[in-house]
Amino acid sequence: MTERAVFGVGIGESALDDQANDPALQRAIHEELLEDLAVHGQLVFTSDGELARFAAAVRTLPTHLAKAWETVLSSQRVTVTVADPQTTPDLSEMDDASALEQRVAPAVSLVLLDGDQAELLGVARDEFSAVTPGGRVEIGRLTTATRTATILGAQRVLDAPMREDGNREEEWDERLGPLAAASSPIVIYDKYVGMQTARRYLFGFTSGDGLTWLMTRLAMLPHRRVRIITAVPSPKPGKEPIDERAIAVAMLELREHVDRPIGLDLVLVPERQRVGEDRTVERFGHDRHIRFGDRAALALGLGVQSLEHPHFRETIAVARLPIRDAKDREERAVRAAVRPPRKGWLPWARSLRSGQD
Repeated sequence: MTERAVFGVGIGESALDDQANDPALQRAIHEELLEDLAVHGQLVFTSDGELARFAAAVRTLPTHLAKAWETVLSSQRVTVTVADPQTTPDLSEMDDASALEQRVAPAVSLVLLDGDQAELLGVARDEFSAVTPGGRVEIGRLTTATRTATILGAQRVLDAPMREDGNREEEWDERLGPLAAASSPIVIYDKYVGMQTARRYLFGFTSGDGLTWLMTRLAMLPHRRVRIITAVPSPKPGKEPIDERAIAVAMLELREHVDRPIGLDLVLVPERQRVGEDRTVERFGHDRHIRFGDRAALALGLGVQSLEHPHFRETIAVARLPIRDAKDREERAVRAAVRPPRKGWLPWARSLRSGQD
């Protein structure tokens, strides 16, 4: 089984009753699982009926756990879907591992069941899980879900550095792509990405830029919308004039280069603002991150430019940011941003370019 940052998970309704005789342990088990699902999981049910019965089972849990599960089921942090076509019987009624695999793979990588059913389907009492005969689905108990290979592997993928000589396509397949497919909106907060894009599309730099590669991949996903928050550099003698116009036109060129529908919202922030005669205040920090909705925010040591080459030239640190911290950083930048034209930066850039033509 390939490790991925986000995966499909099916949960049998009867699994919610395990450990009901130990409230403290039950609470800890469910809270840990819910946190992992919020970051890594997509809940997949085999039918509308199974989803309804699972929701009914949730309501029988202790009040605090019922509210926690209901929040997950109704929130945007965890995608909840029903298989198409729908099938029966429910996961809680399955008694054959091969039939279960045929039913849910490849949409589901992990199935969580109650202890007795998991043992019936091949999970030994002294093991956390077992893999179905075809190797495509892991079966585990809800009570030990956070020790399954699928969840532990997703945690490793999310936290791993981008290692020297690593392949950016594998990075997309295992980490960035699954996060992007399961999250909305996607926010790129990167001081330098506007400058890098302008240098490629307007000033003839022969090196590529990581943003073009990333946007091309994101555009392959339906209905993606990306917000880019980047800096407008202070003018420097002898350097190319990269101002709001240059960045906006370059971003328009990039979106047309991608040649697929994708929403793009551009926020331009002054690099510095002068206060008094001799002092300057930073308005845009060097920190860089990509936020995938409310699921995860990843700080990249070299920013989006890390993805410039097919293979990484050096090992690049990746750190998880608390979602609230990432949003606070973005909100401060938006408050400091240059006021955009009435119709937005990209329509303005298009009108400028048409006028020049």
